[in-house]
Amino acid sequence: MPDRLAEIAAQIASTEAQRQELAQRLRFNSGKIEYAETLERELVHKVPVVMVDGTIAAVDGGIVGEELHGFNFLLMRAVGALFTYQSSKAVSHAYFPSSLPPMQYDVRSGLDSHDVMLHNSLFRLKGELSLAASLIQKHSPAYLMMDGSIAPLLSDKPAEDSEMRPLYDEVLSAYQSLYESSWKANTTLLGVIKDSRSRRFIDIVQKHSQNEPGFAHTSDTNFLYFMLEAGERTCAFSYSSSSSKHPVLKDLGQWSEKILSFYLKPVKDDRPLRVEFLSGQRTFSEIASIVHSLSCTHKAYAYPAILIEADLRAAMPPDEFERAYGSLFSRLGRSSSLMRLRRNERPFR
Repeated sequence: MPDRLAEIAAQIASTEAQRQELAQRLRFNSGKIEYAETLERELVHKVPVVMVDGTIAAVDGGIVGEELHGFNFLLMRAVGALFTYQSSKAVSHAYFPSSLPPMQYDVRSGLDSHDVMLHNSLFRLKGELSLAASLIQKHSPAYLMMDGSIAPLLSDKPAEDSEMRPLYDEVLSAYQSLYESSWKANTTLLGVIKDSRSRRFIDIVQKHSQNEPGFAHTSDTNFLYFMLEAGERTCAFSYSSSSSKHPVLKDLGQWSEKILSFYLKPVKDDRPLRVEFLSGQRTFSEIASIVHSLSCTHKAYAYPAILIEADLRAAMPPDEFERAYGSLFSRLGRSSSLMRLRRNERPFR
């Protein structure tokens, strides 16, 4: 076993050395090669720290639940945080609709294992998106940050005959309502993804490579950790090479073409962030500077404090579910549908 671990360590070190060498060559050639799917000629851009002034909002949602014998039972809470900044200092804060809003519940019966996962994701998304649109309509912040993508993921899309299809359609409508609200209020909508697994940037630059081994088996952020210095971002690029053919983006209609991205590395010792936004509201540089300025305060954890606050407020402790389950049990007794799955009840361990 120790010998095998030594082999694994050596393999990882070799792979990272290849990536680092390739990343430095790409930096050196930045601007010398034209990449068809990028929106800026230079691959790497310096991002200045700016003074942050005005109101910035963030939305996140927490969810707990359990697949029971007869149904899938979910509890969800979405919270919006609003910080007012003066010279990059938060001088006031508020929460929307409150610091501890009531939970939302949802129950679905007869779902297969795949639909159970879809139910968990789509129910949370619907709550977050609806809250974000309402927050913008009431407060019109300069920026609104979402924890995660501002577009549905491929894994969120059910089959046409799935019982989750109507809920997916509701989520699509919620995305479009959020885009419209942000556009009318001149609120810049941002998705900040702390642990992206995308390969979009790699796919763009790899098309101009000669079978470079450093591009193999890597995500964008894993590669860009070596390519970007602290306080730098990549060029902006479209979410997809063909929005009209993308299996999820095509469901967003006219908005699909407006979703853009770049990667940003706020501090030296942490991974890059993926930032998504709608084109046409603010410049790439303005957006990057705001996210960078709010994310570079901790040397080893680059993430906007306001998103951390929204996450903490939305977090759902497990005992919330136990209380809700107990309340149902007190009303129904030992109902067959309320029985927990055997894998969650193992009395012999």
